[in-house]
Amino acid sequence: MLMTYNVDFEVKSLVCGFGFSILSDTLNSGIYISCDVSGRHIAAYAGSTTFGTDPLAQANLPANLTIGLDSWHSVHAMAAITEISISIDGVTVMSFSQTARFFGALGLGASLGTAPSSVTCPFLPDFFMGTNPYEIVLNGSRRDRIAYTGDLDIAGGAALTSTHNLASIIGSLDLLGSYQALPGFFIPNAKIQQEPLAEPLQVNTTGLIGYSFNFVTAVASMYMQIGDAAFAGKWAPKLQKMLDWADAQTLENGLFNSGVVTKFNVLYAYALQECLPVLVAGGIYSSVYQGRLEKLRSAIDTQLWSEELQGYYVSQDLKTALAQDSNAIAILAGVNIDPRISSETILSSLFTHLMTPSGPHAFSDATFEAGFRPLVSPYSSSYHLRAAFASQNGDSAMEFLNKLWWPMADTANVNYTGTFWETLDGEGKPCLGYMTSLCHSWAAGPTVELSRYVLGAMPTQPGWSRFSIALMTLVLGAASGSVPTLNGAINFQWNIEQDDLLHMKITAPRGLVGTVTLPCALRVPVDASTFIANRKPLTGPTFDIKGGCGVTIEQARKV
Repeated sequence: MLMTYNVDFEVKSLVCGFGFSILSDTLNSGIYISCDVSGRHIAAYAGSTTFGTDPLAQANLPANLTIGLDSWHSVHAMAAITEISISIDGVTVMSFSQTARFFGALGLGASLGTAPSSVTCPFLPDFFMGTNPYEIVLNGSRRDRIAYTGDLDIAGGAALTSTHNLASIIGSLDLLGSYQALPGFFIPNAKIQQEPLAEPLQVNTTGLIGYSFNFVTAVASMYMQIGDAAFAGKWAPKLQKMLDWADAQTLENGLFNSGVVTKFNVLYAYALQECLPVLVAGGIYSSVYQGRLEKLRSAIDTQLWSEELQGYYVSQDLKTALAQDSNAIAILAGVNIDPRISSETILSSLFTHLMTPSGPHAFSDATFEAGFRPLVSPYSSSYHLRAAFASQNGDSAMEFLNKLWWPMADTANVNYTGTFWETLDGEGKPCLGYMTSLCHSWAAGPTVELSRYVLGAMPTQPGWSRFSIALMTLVLGAASGSVPTLNGAINFQWNIEQDDLLHMKITAPRGLVGTVTLPCALRVPVDASTFIANRKPLTGPTFDIKGGCGVTIEQARKV
């Protein structure tokens, strides 16, 4: 962490003045210094702009300082935790103490409302200010133009389902995967204007450790999509190193890390579960990791469950509250192995404790007294939506879609952007002020989940060599779409006709084999129906289809 340092640079202001940041976090929020050259005034603000806040300190530029537009000037800034001093051309122009920020990096660039006169300077790459050498999945389109490990499980899945831009996902994995620390965990973010690192980072301080587990599941998802042996061979050792580090942090009671947090434990279990195919394909003995997964599931289920809440509590220090994502991921990771703890029980409890008219809060009310904010998170809700679909709970899935995502997609919404937003309040409005990202990749959960469950398509073997089709009709009358694979698109079309009977068509690329499971929730029940596939009667609820030829499925009433 940068806490005490000096910054020296030269600047030529063409209009108004210049600004820079010190003690900044990855969202560019720190101590922002704004120098109005024309007005001979300087001020410091907490945040990343002069808007919407009073200055921490301000001063008129000294009379003995000769400064003007269209001329070069030397700037020196000293940051020492709370103490900050600014000099221009050797003249001290402002010194002050503050308690808004205590550590962080520096930021040089054009202030809001202005633009740099040159973007081709040779020093730009030295400050990670140039162009990105590889295609990358960004966290946000404007503010968070940075890559995060934690976003890829959601954002990567959305990209695989829609644009199928494999290069952007591989570029993100390669860059973020190069930020693996020597012990094995991954650093949570990386500036995109750089080549991947050649060597592991010689550090041993974690940050956003849950994102390391999210990254493992993102790698696993990519492998299931492409089924490439070389990809598995490259990534299996990296994942093994991460998982072995996590095992080294496991306590005697079987849980991950002291100060036990449920989210980190269920993410660890989910990562173990999802990455097993990668480890096997990479030549790593997977039974060790399967055994760890089973022990971890049992430890979570027996020690972190709250009978009072009917869900898994937040942490050892906060046993009176629920977190949305940790309970959803517990379902996805198969943690609820006790037959008394059903997925329906967990989903019902989350609805009771979290739901608002605009979607579920990320945490239950009991956390607010501890300093948590009552926010609606499309990121956490993406896992919640996935868990609802995976549990065949169509009612919960539809409620999420209608309350949270549909208003963002409504062109009549005053904040409509055509994309999904970072965070909302209980009224369904962007809630982080003007800095809220209204185009945020981690909010795109429905993009992949609707293809997985309403079209019903998922790979069951790497590279989609085998896949399943088990659609949920929800309350819809029809759906159509395609799912991209390396061999070509799998195309789907189904509709409930006027006589309340299902009609479905599926085509798949040659070389793929799919297993179709007839949907259960139909207007005319399955046990009151007969089904015909390509004019041949079906004798059971499942059947295989081969790529290269289409199949038409017709439902009829039993006579």
